[in-house]
Amino acid sequence: MLFVCLFSILITAGCWGARETDEMGYVLSLGIDQGVENVIQVTFQIAIPQSPEGGGGGGGGDKENNIVVSVEAASLFGALQLANSFVSRELTLIHNRAVIVSEEIAREGINKYLEPLVRSREIRRNTFFLVTRGMAKEFVESNQPLLERNAARDFELLLAGRKVVGFIPNSIINDIHRSVNDYGREAIVALVGVNNDKKGEEKQEDYQTMVKSETALFPNEVPREGGNKIEAIGLAVFHGDRLKGYLNGLETSYYQMITGDFRSAIYSFPDPEKPDGHLIVVRVTKGRNPQFKVVFEEGKVVPSLEVTLALEGEILSIQSGLEYEKGSKEKELEEYLARYLASGANDVIKKTQNELACDIFGLGDKLRKYFWTFQEWKDYNWLEKYPSSEVNVKVNLIIRRTGLSS
Repeated sequence: MLFVCLFSILITAGCWGARETDEMGYVLSLGIDQGVENVIQVTFQIAIPQSPEGGGGGGGGDKENNIVVSVEAASLFGALQLANSFVSRELTLIHNRAVIVSEEIAREGINKYLEPLVRSREIRRNTFFLVTRGMAKEFVESNQPLLERNAARDFELLLAGRKVVGFIPNSIINDIHRSVNDYGREAIVALVGVNNDKKGEEKQEDYQTMVKSETALFPNEVPREGGNKIEAIGLAVFHGDRLKGYLNGLETSYYQMITGDFRSAIYSFPDPEKPDGHLIVVRVTKGRNPQFKVVFEEGKVVPSLEVTLALEGEILSIQSGLEYEKGSKEKELEEYLARYLASGANDVIKKTQNELACDIFGLGDKLRKYFWTFQEWKDYNWLEKYPSSEVNVKVNLIIRRTGLSS
């Protein structure tokens, strides 16, 4: 019995692999650009330890909560190692929440950067993976949160906004890595950038165009002043692991409707009876998951697909004062809104077929059940056939709430 006790103490005492918290430097986000002196330049945003005397949450008044350093190396983890030559604490990625790659890196191919991230024991699979149209270094340096002391937390809250705005897609390492290697869909990555206080210098004269382009924007196009300089709107489309093109914020909301990821968004529609100068503002939410119908016609190799979206609406504003919520007017409004949204969704389908030639919706996954084996499905080569397929989106919309008018 004594021997057993002594043996238990020996095998449980001590943690040889433990690392003390006050010896670690926590990377909150990192950016990857092409290097000048070496293969890549990696930029690290590192948390600065704060004493509790500085204020709530361990803050230190107006003192900066993070520092940004960059280093060039042959690989991501090689850069992490080199950074320890001038950063006193041992850098770790266990609290890293975002990896940002430049457009240049994305066009070259992201798989060689995704692979080490997926393999790493420190990187979580739900870490955000993002593409910026400028330099990743500039994006990381510009991320100075105003409402959050922790930059990683700020990333989480910003990208969690996809649930209510519609123009920010889900973009985590695990999903992107799977899509890059999938035979039924192509990958998408959330698009981010730096805004330099765009005020919208060019005013559009066509009212209808202004309404349609309300969220049809990319990063650095949002007309605003103040706040954190970084922003997220739209998505990057990939063919394999290489960047192929972009969808703007409005197109991204239609993408999410078709994939079923859509939660909620606010749309401004031209008033059908007073289209010049009056809007109907509606909060649109998902009613239920999209329904897909696949038809293989005799003699045709490529099937036709029909996507039916079930949406619900809440009227927030009718600027003209017309009582659309009464009598047959409500039904007419529902049909008008449904046609408007269906037109937008079908335009996005056509763009992915004609311009991008990428099935980012995963429509190919709906065809797997028609094949006996995985090899047959793989040999079918759906991604090559997608541009010539017939895809039609229909929308059923019901107004659930009309709001108070008096």
